[in-house]
Amino acid sequence: MTYDLEQLTLIARAFSDPIRLQIMDLIAKAGAETAVPSCCTKGMCVCDIQEALDMKQSKVSYHLKELKKAGLLHERKVGKWHYYAVNQDTIERFCRELNNRFFLNSLHTEATVE
Repeated sequence: MTYDLEQLTLIARAFSDPIRLQIMDLIAKAGAETAVPSCCTKGMCVCDIQEALDMKQSKVSYHLKELKKAGLLHERKVGKWHYYAVNQDTIERFCRELNNRFFLNSLHTEATVE
């Protein structure tokens, strides 16, 4: 399955913000990337992200919402707490799509031109 331009743009836009990259890095380093969306037992709480980045909760929540909208995070709610884990599938598909669109095609084109 390939991403359409709208999906690619949404993911690229989510990755384009330094704060969102920091958040993704924090969550991944916390070991959250192995979490399964439906029964996610790992993840990083909003309050931990807020503390690590020394930011207001509203700002962290905004960036988490953008990352989630792009499909880059799984969310698990436990009572009033929200835990986030990296969605490895989306990242892998995004990287494959970029590779197929820009790297492999350019190598094929160069080989046929010569």
